[in-house]
Amino acid sequence: MRYYDITNSAIVSERQIIKANPNTSFALPLSDVALADLNMAKLLEDPRPSYDPETQTVIEGAVEERDGSYYQTYSVIDRPAEAIENDLKNKKANVRAQRNARLAETDWAILPDSPLSAEDKAVYQSYRNALRDVPAQDGFPNNALPEGPDQRPNGNIIPGPSISYEDWTYNATTFVWEPPLPEQEENTLTK
Repeated sequence: MRYYDITNSAIVSERQIIKANPNTSFALPLSDVALADLNMAKLLEDPRPSYDPETQTVIEGAVEERDGSYYQTYSVIDRPAEAIENDLKNKKANVRAQRNARLAETDWAILPDSPLSAEDKAVYQSYRNALRDVPAQDGFPNNALPEGPDQRPNGNIIPGPSISYEDWTYNATTFVWEPPLPEQEENTLTK
């Protein structure tokens, strides 16, 4: 909780109030009466506005008094173009680094002495091609990297009936691990 100093328009914490009044004993949490004696009030907050975090940011606005209560207001402002561009460059570099790491992790699979069958090598080669194509995809760098044939999930799915990840299959066309189809219950209608 933050507090508003009515005399100098400062926003302070409970700890700052106690430190500024060393000879005063306070019952915690601070009561409205104790705060009024210090010309302080609880600082309530307006709801934060919605915004696009990639291009905008929320800043604290002025403190407003309404019906004897004090409210922290918020405003949305546009982020500087340089900051947006820098974030995008960093995000692209991060995704490329993740992609390069996944390529390096699967180098073994396409080597001539790889223990994989020709069919499995083809799956890995397709996956690696999909990884290389990531920067050219629409929406880059915001789309997910393809899942690899060696990235089988571990554990169980929760909630609902647990389906072991061992039962999942790898889709070499969409590059995702897919759960088994649930068994269809017969729908019987009575007349």
